[in-house]
Order: sequence, then structure tokens, then C-alpha cells
Amino acid sequence: MQLNLQSMASRLLRIPRLTLFSGPNCSLCDVAKAELARVRQQREFQLETINIQDEGQERWKRKYVYWIPALHIEGKEIAKGRWDAQTVTQALQEWDQQQLKEPEPAFMDTSKPQ
Repeated sequence: MQLNLQSMASRLLRIPRLTLFSGPNCSLCDVAKAELARVRQQREFQLETINIQDEGQERWKRKYVYWIPALHIEGKEIAKGRWDAQTVTQALQEWDQQQLKEPEPAFMDTSKPQ
């Protein structure tokens, strides 16, 4: 039981990684950053921002050239174009629920000889 509780606690304590895809002179990107700041007041997360115009970001530029700002949680797209703090909060809640559903690591009872 103790291991099970520890496993659940470690999943709940995992901090999600968000990736914001943005670009220069993007007013919607500025709005998105403000919305993320609102969410961050209530919830901890890691945030990486990628400028799709930067060298080496051609893949993301092709994908999001007309859809910035775009947002991923742990590599999964959750929003693009116009979105708000509620969209992010809902996606984070769904992510939390998914973490609880993931299979637990294999556990072998070593208290009794086999």
C-alpha cells in the first residue's frame, strides 16, 4: 500500500512541461503569454518558448506559420491560434487525470520467499 501511495504522489507531483510556439510581432502571442502568466499564478508548470522564425525551427515554422501561438503539453498539441487561460487550465486538468490512469510500475512482493 505504501508503494502505491508513493507512486500516486510522485505522479501528482510531476510538473508538466508546456511548449509555446510563437513568433516576432505577434499580438496573439503576447496575449497567449499573458494568459499563461494567469494560469501560472494558480498552477506550476515548466515553460519553453520556441520562436518558429529562429534558425533550426523550420519544422515548427511549416506546421504553425499561420497558427501561432500554439501550445503543447508534454509534446501534445492542445491549442493553436486564439486561446485563453481556461483552455490551458482545462488541458492541465486533463493531463493530471491522465497521469493517474497510467499503469503503475511493476511491483514484486519480496516479503515472502518464492
